[in-house]
Amino acid sequence: MPLVVRDRLHLLHGPDEARHNDLSLAIYEKAGFAAADADRAAATVFTFVLGSALGPAAQVSLNRRLSKNGADADQLMADAMTRATETAMQFPHLRERLGTRAATEYTAAPDNTFAFGLQSLLDGFEARLTAGHASRRE
Repeated sequence: MPLVVRDRLHLLHGPDEARHNDLSLAIYEKAGFAAADADRAAATVFTFVLGSALGPAAQVSLNRRLSKNGADADQLMADAMTRATETAMQFPHLRERLGTRAATEYTAAPDNTFAFGLQSLLDGFEARLTAGHASRRE
């Protein structure tokens, strides 16, 4: 991980990035992952965190794109959400969630979604190590 591509726009490198990556790999290796699996674990968490952080940026970008040529981005989003709601009504699990914030706001998610996802990843790593599915360090 000497060079990291962030959000397809920026290349990250340098001593601070290298120090962070080295420490991250050391943590996974100390937990019991072999080098290749430590690389995979670090990349998995990085991808999850980055993906979670991109939601607000995507909303800004979408609003700009929808506002081109003087269009009303809020009205276009409202129209799209209405169509999405109509479609969701056809599916019982989606219909059940239509009154939630996640169903009414484009980039919203249920409370504690990030913490739940990260903890699930870490629990999965622990389960792999406990079950012996990950290549352990010698």
